[in-house]
Amino acid sequence: MRTWTAGDAVGLALRSWLWMAFVTTPATTLLGAAWLAAASSPPDVGSAALTVLLVPVPTGLVSLAGAVLAMPFTFVLGRVLVHGRAHRLTAIVAHAVLAGVLAALGMQVVVALWSGSWTPPLNWQLLVSVPAGLAAAIGTVRHTAPVRVAPPRSAVPDDRATGSMIER
Repeated sequence: MRTWTAGDAVGLALRSWLWMAFVTTPATTLLGAAWLAAASSPPDVGSAALTVLLVPVPTGLVSLAGAVLAMPFTFVLGRVLVHGRAHRLTAIVAHAVLAGVLAALGMQVVVALWSGSWTPPLNWQLLVSVPAGLAAAIGTVRHTAPVRVAPPRSAVPDDRATGSMIER
C-alpha cells in the first residue's frame, strides 16, 4: 500500500486552490450576483457585473493563503485515510468537508476582524465554504484518479523489425 506524503498534500492543496480560484469561486460569484441583481427592483445589472469582475481576484489571493494554511491538515487527513485504507469516495468527501470547514473558519476570522464582532451572519461562511468544499472534492477526484500502468517490457529487447538477431 502506498503512503501519503507531504508532496501529495501540497499537490492536492494546489490542485484544489486552482479549481477554487478559477472555477468554483467565479461561478459562485456569478450565481450570487445574478440572484441579487434579479432580486432588486429594478435589476441592478451594473452592480452585479462589477461584483463578478472584482470579487474573484481578492478571493483567489486570500484562498491561496488558505490553501497554504490547509496543507498540514490535508497531510494529516491524507495519512489517516491511507492508513485506515479508506475508499476513494470517503477521501473525496473527507477532503471536501475539511476544505469547507477550514474556509468557513477562515471567513469567520476575516469577517470578525473586519466588523469587530465574532458573531457575523452565517451567510458569508456558507458563501465561501461551499465553493471551497466543491473545489476540494474536484481536486481530490483529479488527484486520486487511478493511474494506468503499462505492462512491463521484456528485459531483453527484440529487434525483429530491423532483422537483427538477439540471443536470449
